[in-house]
Amino acid sequence: MDRKELINHFSKEVTDIAYWQTMTEKRYAHRTLVAFNTDWNAFVCYCQNIQASPLPAKVQTVERFIASMAPTRKLASLKRYIITIRLVHRTLALTDPCSHTQIRLLMQGYHEEKQDDSKQAEGLHADHISRLLLAFESSPNIKDIRDLAIWTVAFDGLLKRSELSNICVDDVKIDDDGFVTIQLDNKQLNLSEVTSTAFTRWLSEGLIADGYVFRRIDRHGNIGEKPLDHSSIYRVFRRAGDELGVSSKVIFSGQSPRVGAAQDLANEGATLNEIQSQGRWKSPAMPAQYIGQNSKRDKEMDKFKKDTPWIMTS
Repeated sequence: MDRKELINHFSKEVTDIAYWQTMTEKRYAHRTLVAFNTDWNAFVCYCQNIQASPLPAKVQTVERFIASMAPTRKLASLKRYIITIRLVHRTLALTDPCSHTQIRLLMQGYHEEKQDDSKQAEGLHADHISRLLLAFESSPNIKDIRDLAIWTVAFDGLLKRSELSNICVDDVKIDDDGFVTIQLDNKQLNLSEVTSTAFTRWLSEGLIADGYVFRRIDRHGNIGEKPLDHSSIYRVFRRAGDELGVSSKVIFSGQSPRVGAAQDLANEGATLNEIQSQGRWKSPAMPAQYIGQNSKRDKEMDKFKKDTPWIMTS
């Protein structure tokens, strides 16, 4: 497919991810392309409503689009729109409207206005896991068995949501003593005794012999074949908060076991580098934030500011 054909397809709402795969030469994961597509279609829809061209887009069109989304979107979403619009224009060899000073100043303003709108997830800690184990380790309910395995494995391994949902039976090894090892890309995750027990009980009771380990369960108790998505994982951890009876102001999410485990490790004397390694973070910025080392976080984030034109140093 040549450039003119791609420009034609991207000048209207894109309904087939294959066009993104072609345009980006398959450099991105499917889930990332889906996110790009959602953001791009939002921009195209806006352009259609105001009878403006999305390709090539004028600077004023992008400026008005971002301004229209700002009242209901967080800073991260606004940044993502800019990244997507920039990607499409640059990949199709069109002038990038997002590089203009007007957009840079606009995003700088929203950065200052909205920089605190992304609250850090509450940490799910070892004491929370202990209480959940006491409450559910003997439950015969299949959803309790699955959720307990998710809570313990995610905490034990400082797992990201994507790592949790992508675990397959082929990635799992169980030794003669019942201890579980999970292969995560190039790193092995060795589970503790209590977590191994919760994990293997789910495999046994859920009859999980192949495919994805953590799957949806419908209201009738039927276990599906597809893996849990991010919203399903969020609900599992939101349930943990409900079961623990935590304050209504405390909301656990899929990031909570990663945050809590990092904080627990720091309290036990682990160094930032050790925590970074155990949680498989590429940069120490996020674990530094989780454990309260804000100066280290800011230093690491400064390294990326030169690649982010709407963030300006003072």
